[in-house]
Amino acid sequence: MLESDVFNAGLDTVIEALQRRAVSGGELKASAASLDQLCALQAPQVPRTPASAAAKKVSDAPSVPSPRTSTAVLPTPAVLHSVTAPQTEAKVSKPALFVFPTIRPSEESATREEKLLALRDAVLPCTLCAHLAATRRHVIFGEGAVDAGLMFVAEAPGVDEDKEGRPFAGEAGGLLDKMLLAMGLSRPQVYLTSVLKCRPDTSAEETASRAPTIAELAQCAPYLASQISIIKPRVIVAMGAGAMRALFGSSETVGKLRSRWHDLQGIPVMPTFNPGYLMRNQSNTEKRKVWEDLLQVMEKLGLEITEKQRGFFKPRTGA
Repeated sequence: MLESDVFNAGLDTVIEALQRRAVSGGELKASAASLDQLCALQAPQVPRTPASAAAKKVSDAPSVPSPRTSTAVLPTPAVLHSVTAPQTEAKVSKPALFVFPTIRPSEESATREEKLLALRDAVLPCTLCAHLAATRRHVIFGEGAVDAGLMFVAEAPGVDEDKEGRPFAGEAGGLLDKMLLAMGLSRPQVYLTSVLKCRPDTSAEETASRAPTIAELAQCAPYLASQISIIKPRVIVAMGAGAMRALFGSSETVGKLRSRWHDLQGIPVMPTFNPGYLMRNQSNTEKRKVWEDLLQVMEKLGLEITEKQRGFFKPRTGA
């Protein structure tokens, strides 16, 4: 066996171990930076071809069988994002790494409505996360146009969504409705959903929701990937840092990620602050930031933008 083959097989084994440890929520005993340095020193100067056996195992996510009539195919993760670790510590308690599943082309054997309905029938009784199934009131699948050019994705349902059984509910949902109206759109013209379909469980005394775990995201993200595959949105708006964490494995704040496009397997994604953030920070300065992100979305979709719309939430100049 060639030296490069031995090295590649070993490296694939290390990557697989890192990925499985991240998904399980365990601890990494060595930093990724050390691994990078080791690879740079020992890697043969030849193109790297991953070992097929190891590549097939990378971030293997469980899939849920759909009903017999279902045409929806649940994808499995295939893209590996880099592991980041603090340079001052050799121990990382919970890596901020997540691999979003491959968005596979949707078969044309049925209409989008039929495929989305079949997927919904598979998601509603889901018990892959038994602790979430035991505490949820509703499974929040999503709602909107099955051929929407614009999709809004949140991280997970909150208390209002779990209570009302629909995405972006309560006061935050009302604020999103106003944002859509300012864009010249409405709920029936877009598609609204979240990565997690159940509210993360919390104690009965808490009204706020906790962030999903890596394991919970791994169970539920294939459902979102299937929704994207069926609906085929031209643009996705990621509402909040949690949504970007799920879509890109990012650990950055929205403030650092917003105002620029990110590519999700060929689909442009614009991150922005979620409506809940704007409810806590109601200054025109923060509203303007979100509106500037949405203006870019409108431009990308080719929507008409009036001068009045361009001036929303801008500070007034002069008397």
